This record gives sequence, C-alpha cells and structure tokens, in this order.
Amino acid sequence: MKLKTWHLFLVIIILFGCSFYVVNLHFDKFYRVNGINNDNRVLIEKYLSEDEQEYLIDNQISIDLFIQYIEYDHFQLMNYQYYNLLKGTNRYTDTQKILETGNSLATRLEYLYHQQAYAQAKTLVHNALEGAFLNADNFNFDYIEIYTYVKTLYNERDYSFVQDSEKYILYLQDRGYNDLQQISQIMKMLTQAYTQESLMDLLTTSLETNVNIVFDPYELDTLVNEQNYIGQYEPKELLLVQDIPRINYTMYLQKDAYNALLKLYNDLSKEYKGFLLRGAYQSPQTLTETKLGYCEEQLGLTIEVTQSQLPYQEFSKTEMSQWLEEHAYEYGFILRYPQRKASVTNHAYDAHIYRYVGKSLAKSLHDSQLTLEEYQLQNEGE
Repeated sequence: MKLKTWHLFLVIIILFGCSFYVVNLHFDKFYRVNGINNDNRVLIEKYLSEDEQEYLIDNQISIDLFIQYIEYDHFQLMNYQYYNLLKGTNRYTDTQKILETGNSLATRLEYLYHQQAYAQAKTLVHNALEGAFLNADNFNFDYIEIYTYVKTLYNERDYSFVQDSEKYILYLQDRGYNDLQQISQIMKMLTQAYTQESLMDLLTTSLETNVNIVFDPYELDTLVNEQNYIGQYEPKELLLVQDIPRINYTMYLQKDAYNALLKLYNDLSKEYKGFLLRGAYQSPQTLTETKLGYCEEQLGLTIEVTQSQLPYQEFSKTEMSQWLEEHAYEYGFILRYPQRKASVTNHAYDAHIYRYVGKSLAKSLHDSQLTLEEYQLQNEGE
C-alpha cells in the first residue's frame, strides 16, 4: 500500500510540474530569452512581428544583441548579426545607416550564398569592402585581396576601383601572370609605388613583349632602361637639394640619396674645390614621350656631376673624378656607366653619372666590379 501511495505522489508532482510549465509558457513565452525584463518585453511586443517573436524565442537570442536597434525604422530581427558586425567596425556613426546597410548585405548575400552568407559578410566588412560589394558591378570575391590594395588609392566612396582592378588583372594575365596570388603580390607593390592615375597609365600602356614593368620602383636596386618600364612613377620622398653647388636652384633627390650626397660633398670638398651638381631627379612632365618611363632619373637616385670652371669632357681626367670612382661607394653611390661595360649597360663610359643604391649594395658592386645590370641578371629569379 505504501508503494502505491508513493507512486501516486510522484504522478501528482509530475503532472503539477508539466501543468506549471505549460501555463507559464502560455502566459510568458519570453521567459527563456536571456536578459528579458518588463521594459524590453514591452518593446518586443510593440516592435516585433509575431514571426520575429517566434524567431527570437526559437533561437534564444539575447536581448542586448538587438534591443538598441528595435525602435528604428527598417529594423529586422533576423539581421541583427549583420548590424552588430557593421557597428563593431566603428566606421558607422549613424544607426539608421547600419540598419540599411545590414539589410542590403543580408538580402544580397543570402540570395547568392545561402548558408555561407554571414561568413561572406564578415570577409567584406573585415576588409571594408561592403560598400563596394553593394554599389559596384561584377564584384568578385576571388579578388578580395587585390581590392584591398587597389582601393587605398581611391576616395572613400569611389567604388570604381572594382572595375579598374578587373582591368589590371586582365592586363597582367595578358602579360603572362596567371596566378591570382602572384597578381595580388604585384598589386601590393604597385599600389605602394604608384598613384591612382599613374597606375592606370602603367597598366593600360601597350608595351613590347621584351619590356618589363617595374613593380617596385621604390627599391634602391631598381633598374630602369629600355627593357624596364616605370611609366609616370614619381618618388614620394623627394627633397630640394640645398647646401650643394648646382646648376639649378630647384633640383630634387630622394631623401636618402640627398643625405648621402650631402655627406659625400662635404668630405670631398675638404680636398677638392669646384664640385657641381648638373643633374638630379627628372619628373615625368619634363620627359619626352620616348623617354618617359624608361628614364632612370625619374627615380630620384641618379646624379650627374662635374667640376666647375673646367670643360665638361675633361672631368674624367681630374683628381676629383678619380676620388669619386674610388670613394663614392662608401656613401652608397656607384659609377653608373663604368669603362669596358658598354656592352652590358648599353651606355658608353660616363664619369659624370652616379647612382645611389645604398652603402651595402654599393660596396658589393664596387668590390665585385659588377654593374647594376649584371647584379640584376645574377639575382634574377631569386
């Protein structure tokens, strides 16, 4: 008899618990929602549709993940993750803009990528490309890395970089660069060196098949000649030459080259007088069409020197010229066109022209008696 009573009590307790659960669920369907209170319960019932309320309950979405948006027009509970993704970038100050952009992203991505939509959204937002995705035609997720480099040259809401990137990719593919990862690394170098305009010019110019585009003209060992093209490249750190005798007041060199030349001049002047700078940086605007892009002076690293009050042709015979050939490497300069190297440089011996390559490389070339062309050939493919 005791066993039957015990069973009866157990059944009653179970029935009571189930009844309490059902009744509680009926009267407070939000009880399982994390963070619910009387204030936000009122907001939920006022602003969320029946379907959204069911979505909230079924997915047990925490109130604090969306409550800040609930009173705004165009709020859609199903897109709360997109809103928070955008808000977390700190690039948006207008909540309404967050909602509009989030809704657009969700609609388009879910149509295109279904279950992968939010993952694709994270990729876009992480790279600040959601605006380009929504506003530019032919956006290609395979080009994401390339877009991130190219867009740095454009204004914030100028999405033409998407179409321009496609042009550049096709141009490079036509020149034999078919691997997207390789093209991406090329674009990284190019966008560090060129402006929006000069990059467009560089990658739309028809070149002979034996002419190479210089991707990294900012490197000190850059070779520019008839086979190596830099388009309308202009260095970023040009300094006005001062405290050095020169034929024109407005002559420029790259910062490191100028500082090295100033030290060289000061040391040289202790022994010899009359040092004169005849040539330095040449801008694209000063060059003829045939020389533009093939002229080493565009780099801002090449100088032409002579000795004043002396016929130009006789400079090679002077003690100053001899001193430069023996000591210029100590300051990072090399004689650009040395004797018995015309077949390599495609340029006759010229005692006036020196090129800044940095102390380490200058010493190596001086010790090995290699020209810049020979050095590049030796290191090709490394």
